[in-house]
Amino acid sequence: MKRVAILGLGRSGLAVARAVQESGAEAVVFDAQPIENLKLAGALGETGASLVAGFEGLLPPREYDTFVVSPGVDQRSRVLREAKLQGIDVIGEIEFAFRISKAPIVAISGTNGKSTTTVMTWCALQGAGAGAVLCGNLYGSGYDEVPLTEAALNSHPGQVLVAEVSSFQLEWVRDFRPRAAAITNVTPDHLNRYESFEHYAATKRRLFDRMGEGDTIVVNAGDTSTFPNNESLRDRGFGHPKVRFYGAAGVDASFDGNHLKLSILEPAANLPFTERHNFLNACCASLLAMAAMEGRLPAGELSERVIQGLKTFKGLAHRMERVGVREEVLVINNSMCTNPAALLTSSQSLSMKQLLLVGGVKKEYSFAPVRGYLEKSEHKVFLFGRDANEIGEELGGSWPVFDTMDEAFRAATEQAIPGEAIMLAPGCASQDQFEHFADRGERFKTIAKEWLNNDAKT
Repeated sequence: MKRVAILGLGRSGLAVARAVQESGAEAVVFDAQPIENLKLAGALGETGASLVAGFEGLLPPREYDTFVVSPGVDQRSRVLREAKLQGIDVIGEIEFAFRISKAPIVAISGTNGKSTTTVMTWCALQGAGAGAVLCGNLYGSGYDEVPLTEAALNSHPGQVLVAEVSSFQLEWVRDFRPRAAAITNVTPDHLNRYESFEHYAATKRRLFDRMGEGDTIVVNAGDTSTFPNNESLRDRGFGHPKVRFYGAAGVDASFDGNHLKLSILEPAANLPFTERHNFLNACCASLLAMAAMEGRLPAGELSERVIQGLKTFKGLAHRMERVGVREEVLVINNSMCTNPAALLTSSQSLSMKQLLLVGGVKKEYSFAPVRGYLEKSEHKVFLFGRDANEIGEELGGSWPVFDTMDEAFRAATEQAIPGEAIMLAPGCASQDQFEHFADRGERFKTIAKEWLNNDAKT
């Protein structure tokens, strides 16, 4: 590489620019935002890279050897189409990071549960004695993590980089080959960016395409959309990867309601979570960790250490995060719930009646499945945000609508009774009223704590 164009100045874009400059090549970062909105502009200047703010998508591709693309840049954009036509090497951050990493990578994708599974995998590897680094698409989790490129730039062979990766990041992989990888599940999401659900699922499965001898693919036995396709398992000159299954009885890792089963049995009561979906996440994480550590410890001892690592898991910010209890009313921040499937899974994981705060920017799918679920429950819904009325119609048209999340929360507190839970479970993106899901979650926690700390119920 001699001259690299980086599209998007986020945390990953900054990390790529720093790595490019340290390699002796020249980095130029392009971002559509005006410079006054770019919080990382000062940090970028310290790397020696150039910045073009207010970028309108018109740059001469011939001036660059490589384009490194931010996940937020649509693969259908004009500048990327022109670059490909002219033979420019267009890659994403995870491809770039893979090319410079000295450590093996364990990668996790999926529509829901991937952040939790990534952190659990990191915990399990820490317990097993690996030099694990938490990285990838995990900003706002409450855990210390770094962009994958930053971790790769500073890596050494004794480490394992544990990374969450999104479908957007997988659009531009070519040689990316994780040592172990999993897709937690695939349900409709981001369909405004993909031609169909199958196109979205196929993009997720690109995670497996270059895996071979010595690698391990971990598969959810109950979700066929996560299965690697025939191309992924075909010997293309570097052998066949192993495939390990979790979830169902009799497979490599499972949960029977009372025990987590690996090569040993661990009572569920000994682990720091109670939700069934988190036990399945733990099954997936355990297999990934054991694959990364294969051959270093006897199987039984490795399983025991992995379990010890799982016991250190403390949950993630904005993912089923318990904010507090007042007068036996539990308040939960689940701002990371950004699609209807996540809303269903989150609600089903609680055995108590719920007052659900739902709304924001609706994606390209229906809330009809949620309506069927609600009709069989005693839960209540409080709608808010830009698309509240449209969501309300899909949910049957009987739920109250509010302009803001704050108003919806206040209404929920007035109706909540002891033994119930008020849960922010938007099922939507946040950009109508908030910068991102973490911003929404922090605002929710602020207003929730004001209520939780108020002696008199309002």
